[in-house]
Amino acid sequence: MKYVAFLAGVALVAGLAGPAHADKTFGQFLQRTPSARLFQYVKKDSGATKKAELHTTGTATGNSTASIPVYYIFSETGLPVDLDGLQNAHLTVDFISDLGTTGTGNDRMQLFDTVTSGTISILRDTAAAEGSGSRTNLLTVSFSDAQLDASQNSGSFTFQSNVGSVINYSSDFLDLSNFVNEDFSFSFSGASPTFNSVLGSSGRTTRFSGTGTFAAEPVPEVSTWAMMVAGFAAAGVMMRTGRRRLALAA
Repeated sequence: MKYVAFLAGVALVAGLAGPAHADKTFGQFLQRTPSARLFQYVKKDSGATKKAELHTTGTATGNSTASIPVYYIFSETGLPVDLDGLQNAHLTVDFISDLGTTGTGNDRMQLFDTVTSGTISILRDTAAAEGSGSRTNLLTVSFSDAQLDASQNSGSFTFQSNVGSVINYSSDFLDLSNFVNEDFSFSFSGASPTFNSVLGSSGRTTRFSGTGTFAAEPVPEVSTWAMMVAGFAAAGVMMRTGRRRLALAA
């Protein structure tokens, strides 16, 4: 009976607090020319030293890190008119790995470790009208620890945060200070040549196109915490009442 009372109390807490928080996508980007291979993975192994770089190149033939034209989309509602819909922007990414690939069979994973923090920058092409009229930072991300997941000879793969990632978001337009459990995911496609690596080494140099999403879990509002505390208190009362009823029945 005490377990029934406890479960009922938990249900009450859930009812008071509303639906459980989950990671929420607040922004995403897509290339303005989806088929353009403006991302590059570069194999930089040298003997026993393993290294790879994944970055934007600006053009389909460039090798230096440069920004690429993208559309950025806010998933939030109620934004000013000029922040609604597709935002013309430029994206710059630069990710460094000092490790080779691991995996079994055709699966390959390459960790992008903490030696050099990765960076993601999405800047609006023109300043928004809000504020001082000089705001352009749609989203800037710095992070350590992420991973590339691929299959041998595949033209599509992902780059994403993992459980060890430490991520910092900043934006001129969203207050991201009360968000936790940040994560992001990039989807790459059209790789030419396809991804291929010997286990323990980095993959071969290749180019591809990409899209990406950014998410986080909102911290509960103060009122939500208060309702949760009230729910736990109610659960405790129900458990105590159940015990007293059992004692009387005995």
